[in-house]
Amino acid sequence: MAGAAGEPVTPPADPDRFHAALLGDRLPPSRRLREMLGTRAAHGSYGMGLFPVKPPCGTTVWGHNGRMPGSCVRGAATADGRRVLTFRVDTDAIADPHLEPALLAAEFCPRTW
Repeated sequence: MAGAAGEPVTPPADPDRFHAALLGDRLPPSRRLREMLGTRAAHGSYGMGLFPVKPPCGTTVWGHNGRMPGSCVRGAATADGRRVLTFRVDTDAIADPHLEPALLAAEFCPRTW
């Protein structure tokens, strides 16, 4: 039913490692990563498999989300791959539209430690 979207069965740590390696420039050659992050063809809204999101603090994070019956997942990382977040929710749709932006802001916006 979901094709490739429903094929992977993995804990969130695996996509975290993937996004860290991809955006940390340890997977494809730098030229290919730049192509993946290029969003001109989609008027700034989408690259090749990744799209940028800016939490309220203005930090750009790159990643992808997916939904299928019974599951919503979101992976995101900073452009250098040093900070990564993957979360999965067992539901058809996240009822609160503010949940995803709040989780991204909690992880990626600077705060006083």
